[in-house]
Amino acid sequence: MAHSMFWITWSRGVLQLLTFATTLLVARILVPADYGVMALAGFWTGTAGMLAEMGLGSAIIQFRDLDRRDVDTCFWITMTLAIVCCAVLSLGAPLIAWWFAVPRLADVLPVLSLVLPLTACRVVSDALLRKELALDRVSQAEVIGAVVTLPVTVGCALGGLGVWTLVIGSLVSPAVRSAATLVFAPWRPGIRIGGERIWDIIHFSLATLGIKIMWSLREYANPLILGKVTGEATTVGLYSMADDLAHLPGTKISPVINMLTAPAMAELQRDVDAMRAAFYRAVRLATAIVAPMSAGIALVAEDMVAVLLGPKWLPAVPLLRFISLYAAVRGIDVLLPSILLARRREGFLLRYCFALLILMPSAAVLGAIWDGAVGMIVFYTPAYFAVMIFLAKEAMAEIGGGFAELLRQIWPVLAATAAMAATVFLVEEAALTGLADAPFIRLVCLSLIGALTYGAVLFVIGSPVIGEAAEVAGWILRRHKAV
Repeated sequence: MAHSMFWITWSRGVLQLLTFATTLLVARILVPADYGVMALAGFWTGTAGMLAEMGLGSAIIQFRDLDRRDVDTCFWITMTLAIVCCAVLSLGAPLIAWWFAVPRLADVLPVLSLVLPLTACRVVSDALLRKELALDRVSQAEVIGAVVTLPVTVGCALGGLGVWTLVIGSLVSPAVRSAATLVFAPWRPGIRIGGERIWDIIHFSLATLGIKIMWSLREYANPLILGKVTGEATTVGLYSMADDLAHLPGTKISPVINMLTAPAMAELQRDVDAMRAAFYRAVRLATAIVAPMSAGIALVAEDMVAVLLGPKWLPAVPLLRFISLYAAVRGIDVLLPSILLARRREGFLLRYCFALLILMPSAAVLGAIWDGAVGMIVFYTPAYFAVMIFLAKEAMAEIGGGFAELLRQIWPVLAATAAMAATVFLVEEAALTGLADAPFIRLVCLSLIGALTYGAVLFVIGSPVIGEAAEVAGWILRRHKAV
């Protein structure tokens, strides 16, 4: 795990910085409507991608003893489904564009659908690497893909290609990453179909597929609903950018922790005490990063948008503030499903995702009708929290824990975050009101004050997360040999 953490942190750290810088540069060149078209197209390719993957990647990780025929069969299933989904989206693109009254979708969607076979060809290889915790190879494949993709994306943006900049970047990245993953994995597809456990794998994967499909539909439903209710690609683009920025801490930190947690939970699935200890450790680390960053984004949203994206994106500021609260919880609760999957509770996860799929889009529709994007966020946030409580309760029961114990694990982080938020707010109101025309200075000052306050309060209160962070820092700074 230490070996994997070293590679994940350095590769992803550099990669995320480069990707974030590229995103900001491209966002300054393109217009919100370009991102709106891409968000609408992404709903269809994302959903089709879930269908093509069919949950087989998760199944390969969870099943400990698979023979060669099982693995080969999984590969050919995913490739066949990906090609079929690509053809269906290409043929249906004109109808989809007509339904949303966005003509450019008819041109963008057939090309973007090529991402499906490009991604499907690495599903098995990627799962095998993750199963063996060979996350250094997974990270290296991601880096190679990004190193090729980032200059291509910037070049297309500077060349005035508009929305095609985003389409080309979305195709180049999976193509290069898939090629690298296939090279790194100690497996090559063969023409062998069947296997002793293939039906057990398919049964598990179909439940996982249902979970992922419903989760994906729920995730992509918001821009879809907003686009249909408002009929404005620009509004969808503003919402999508605010959503990406608000979820920045969670999407950059929690997946890294989850990459380690999911296979570890699968390995420890019969040792409840070890699972509980590993989960609390992961939650403490995730909360220590996601909670203060989400609160900080909400506090400095206007200055952040003005400095990073420019004046044309300022209408996204209210959306960014509202989404940050939702994003703070989402950055932490993504760790819960790994417990239930390891304990073979995929049936409960399926019902949970179905409840979210019904409740959250309904709340989003009502909110969008009431007050556009802001109303949609205001309505769907409490709807999500209400259902998420049941997920947390079931996961805690599986590891013999409870809400009171979970709160004891993270209360120092929450207290330090509250102190940071209060300090930043007071400093902004008392000392920086005269710097309204200097957003960069305000952003730097408030960020430094917030970081120092958070660190000082956490140190004074005392928390296990300090020692754990120091241990993880040791993993990051020293390269360990894989065992």
